[in-house]
Amino acid sequence: MVSSTAIIAIRANASPHTAGEVVLALKPWSRGYIVDYIGLANHLKEALSIYAADDQKDIEDTLQNINVELPVLEARFRRLLNLFKDNGVPQIEDFVEQRIDDTAVEFKVLEQAIEKMEDIKLRANFEVFLKKFMQSMDIVLPNAAANPYKVPVKRFGYILVRVKERYKDDTLSFSGAGEKVRKLIDEHLVSLGINPKIAPVELFSPRFIQELEKNQSPKAKASEMEHAIRKHCKVKFDEDPAFYAKLSEKLEALILANKENWDQLVKDLFDVRKEAEAGRKEEIDGVSAQAAPFYDLVGQLAFPKKSVPPEHGDQVKQLLSDVIEQLQKTIDIIDFWNNAPEVSRLRGELSDLMLATGIDEIVEHSDKLVTEITQLARVREKDILK
Repeated sequence: MVSSTAIIAIRANASPHTAGEVVLALKPWSRGYIVDYIGLANHLKEALSIYAADDQKDIEDTLQNINVELPVLEARFRRLLNLFKDNGVPQIEDFVEQRIDDTAVEFKVLEQAIEKMEDIKLRANFEVFLKKFMQSMDIVLPNAAANPYKVPVKRFGYILVRVKERYKDDTLSFSGAGEKVRKLIDEHLVSLGINPKIAPVELFSPRFIQELEKNQSPKAKASEMEHAIRKHCKVKFDEDPAFYAKLSEKLEALILANKENWDQLVKDLFDVRKEAEAGRKEEIDGVSAQAAPFYDLVGQLAFPKKSVPPEHGDQVKQLLSDVIEQLQKTIDIIDFWNNAPEVSRLRGELSDLMLATGIDEIVEHSDKLVTEITQLARVREKDILK
């Protein structure tokens, strides 16, 4: 389907049949408008009657009256503005209309808007409201009636991109935006030095520090680092649940300890970033590198303080040595994890090992431990078998 739009004015001297002939010209286009200056379009149905029923339906489906869509466009624009105004960004209209001459004030308004979008519900509403606004814009464009909204749609698009980058939210997108609207936004982003085709910069990307420094305040830098670390922990969690749970807890503790002390928080978060990049490095005496994630997992799930108590240390170390040995003997067959009887047999063997320890906490949580150890083994299969 061709995405062009045709706009046809029916003049006063046009006959009903002429109107029909004019409208038929719309067929190659995906959308068209009848601007009915003196009500002549009332005769359109009569004019279309000379064509086949399929043609009539096709033509009628392509026509939308711009006069109907304009108030919808305005209402959707106001809804977007009110979303920000009602949540503490009173100058949002000046920002999206590019009426702020002071760059410091402009930055302040942008930061206010981005900060408010930390709330997931507000963020979701923003994306939905913006998509509806863009849909109306795509219907009205390229008619001149869309001109007052061209700058706002570009600026709202810019805010969405900044929000996506700040919170590392891959769910935010311009999907569903028409080609004309998307072109407007993309041109604006490129003019600001932003490549709209590049996904948010991840925590360990070579560009991460460079992009981070574009934030003009320590608070903004801390916020972006915080959410980059959160996303990394979430993505990697299944590979080593205990390690990434501890890292997440450390992140939360630093945020609480450095509330409003943004410079210090940025420094501390750089240390957390280094720790996350290094991964599990701390060796546990008597525990192999293969068994270490499982050892910490047992401690986290079975014991009140989320770690193996000293009095049970040797016994749990032997348990995990037996677990790794059992896994190595069992999972090294083709398509093991899709073989339900074999997986069930493995779970039974692991359960026997848990119960054989005689440790009350492990016996009590044996079902949960077997489930989590099995899931972790599936994720770490290559590491176990190397």
